[in-house]
Amino acid sequence: MARQGHRRQGATIWTVAERAGVSHQTVARYLRGEKLRPENQERVRQAIDELGYRFNDTASELATQQPRRIGALVFDVDDWAPQRVLAGAGEAARASGHILETIRADMDDPASIKQALHMMNRASLAGVVVLSPPDFVLEAMDFSSLQTPWLIEAEPRIPRGHPASLEHPIAKAVRHLAELGHQRFFYLGGPRGWPSAWNRETAYGTCVEDLGLVDCGRTHGPWGAVNGYAAVDHLPLDQMPTAIVAASDQIALGAIARLHKSGISVPGHVSITGFDGLKDAAFYAPPLTTVAIDFVGMGRRAVNSLLAGTGLGGAPELEGYCFAGELVPRRSSAPPAR
Repeated sequence: MARQGHRRQGATIWTVAERAGVSHQTVARYLRGEKLRPENQERVRQAIDELGYRFNDTASELATQQPRRIGALVFDVDDWAPQRVLAGAGEAARASGHILETIRADMDDPASIKQALHMMNRASLAGVVVLSPPDFVLEAMDFSSLQTPWLIEAEPRIPRGHPASLEHPIAKAVRHLAELGHQRFFYLGGPRGWPSAWNRETAYGTCVEDLGLVDCGRTHGPWGAVNGYAAVDHLPLDQMPTAIVAASDQIALGAIARLHKSGISVPGHVSITGFDGLKDAAFYAPPLTTVAIDFVGMGRRAVNSLLAGTGLGGAPELEGYCFAGELVPRRSSAPPAR
């Protein structure tokens, strides 16, 4: 006689709760990504695995009439900082019981951005966060066409000479080098057209002027190490700086490699600082002095503000905006040689 197989009936939140020995409210909290006591979290996880429970997000949306998905429009996730902002947005979405759906738009193709906005309008979304867009996207695109709550996560531009420049975290790197005794500075900047690149250079220039230091020159380019490597060739040999401030840790990495190849010691001949707070920067040769930024926190705040209904319909204003960062001194910065 052939053995007849028994098909396991679909598990529900109630059967998961019964198997785990917890309330169904506890299971619901687990599914929303909320923190539970470790023992309860493990029980619920095991019960879900044993019963083969699958959460039907679409059915939940239809039943509650409340979308559980948040759209994230991103532009440059190849670089480390945007990746961390996106990670923070995902954490906040999960903690609030939402799913973060990412749509990447091509910065060089306005049609792709319009297509992304169209796709988001067709989806059932609780809201949209526009993460770290470049200036020309902000100027060219009409985000008000979005038919759902939205906000932009981006630094507000600091006008030249504005007092906020001296509060920007990169000013901490300039002051650190000045306190070590450096007078002649050079700046390795990021790409033009990004609010963050503009603010870092503006703050650098304002701080150098405020402290009475010598600005020996500046360069601009992509955020990566290739930019820093090439920029070293533009150092003024007739007025060689003893301190270099880089707009990112990766730019600093490229500069250090080129300096070493040229026989210029770091920090023996020149000190250098980065910006961003890459964990790998501690393992550069030499370990890189940097300014660590909480990019994950930026992503979290964007999603939490969206869900709270604050700051909707635009980018942050300069007034009241907090530019925060922590100086992390390492061996790439030292007093200038005498």
